[in-house]
Amino acid sequence: MTESGSKLGQRIRRNIAWKTAATAIEKLLRLGLIVVAARLMGPDRWGQYTYALTIAFLAVQLSDLGLSLFVSRELAREQRIDADFLAEVLGLKVSLAVLYGVAMLGVALWHHAETNLIITLGLCAVIAMNQSLLELASHVFRGIQDLSLEAKATTVMAICQVSLGGLALATLWWAPELGDAVIVYVAALALAGCLGSWLAWRQVQLLVEVRVRFSKAMAIRFQKEVLPLGIAIVASLLYYKIDVPMIRAFHGDTQTGLYTASYKILEVLAIVPSIVMAATFPALSERVTNARSEALRLHQISLRWLAIAGVVVGAILAIGPEWIVAILYGDRFAMAAGLLPILGLSVVLVFVNYLQTHMLVALGLVRAQMWISLSLIGVNVGLNWLWIPSHGGIGAAWATLVTELCLLLAVSPLVYKALRHDHSEATQ
Repeated sequence: MTESGSKLGQRIRRNIAWKTAATAIEKLLRLGLIVVAARLMGPDRWGQYTYALTIAFLAVQLSDLGLSLFVSRELAREQRIDADFLAEVLGLKVSLAVLYGVAMLGVALWHHAETNLIITLGLCAVIAMNQSLLELASHVFRGIQDLSLEAKATTVMAICQVSLGGLALATLWWAPELGDAVIVYVAALALAGCLGSWLAWRQVQLLVEVRVRFSKAMAIRFQKEVLPLGIAIVASLLYYKIDVPMIRAFHGDTQTGLYTASYKILEVLAIVPSIVMAATFPALSERVTNARSEALRLHQISLRWLAIAGVVVGAILAIGPEWIVAILYGDRFAMAAGLLPILGLSVVLVFVNYLQTHMLVALGLVRAQMWISLSLIGVNVGLNWLWIPSHGGIGAAWATLVTELCLLLAVSPLVYKALRHDHSEATQ
């Protein structure tokens, strides 16, 4: 028996309220930190930092490979936390974390001639790993559809990062001779990440016994059910993030800093679809199993609001790019303004695709998602290879737009076919 539409709507609205409040606080705090850090470091050093952070967050997907989303889906379907299930997931998490460590060691060896960059990469790896642990804890809370717990965990993490990161930046502002600004700042964020993820898992411990267990059965299940999703997630992040190392390779740290400064704005705006999906994905996962007609209706409502939000946000970016960049980053980043109108065109597609790709997971179409994502790597890398050498960040922004359009055209027919097919069967 499924939950009544009235109760479902109330739960979703409550979860959206919690997620909105927490995400707004989190993103505003982090945006303030980003702005101060970018102004202090300048485009060149900011470019080096964001390059290291991009590599670390790309590689950290090897420590998850879809586990977090898998956990929230399974807990939503079961409507409870199974301690043995969570222990086996954590066993896989530990095993995959070793793979991540090996990958980052390889990246460090590749940059063996750049000592400061190697240190930055190592500290960014710590930040990324703790963010991945926080994400897994958050999906536990999403699975039981209590986003108030996720709100507390993510807000605490943001407060830790802003407090320690802000202290580091303030110290460097008054006494720049104390050390390399990037390394000091990243070290503070790494320490904050350790504290924030530990506190998040303390919250999980209040709900269920947290332990680690290695299971062959879970490893087999991971290979069959989760790995295709993990490959799809890694592939999608690769075509989202590959432009940063490519810009650095062709144009250096300064151009990388200008591009990532603009792209950070797009990432902050992605809170809109993330809020919607954090609240609705567990309900969608539950409904596609028990009540497809309700899943179709919830999907249509989510799609309409995300499209409207995307148009509004995209228009703001297109109308006032110089004003936005000047307020956030100052005159040294003025050249980044030219990227915002192009990224603004991508916003609508990003918002809608966030829903559509999550629907593939809810519908169990993860293998299709995997092949689509792998194909889009070729599209995105090819376009970046053509356009970045001659157009720099502008070329990368256009490549992002075209890739998002291709993703929408590939995914949407699959979602609508699955939802409408099952809906027509249910009404016969």
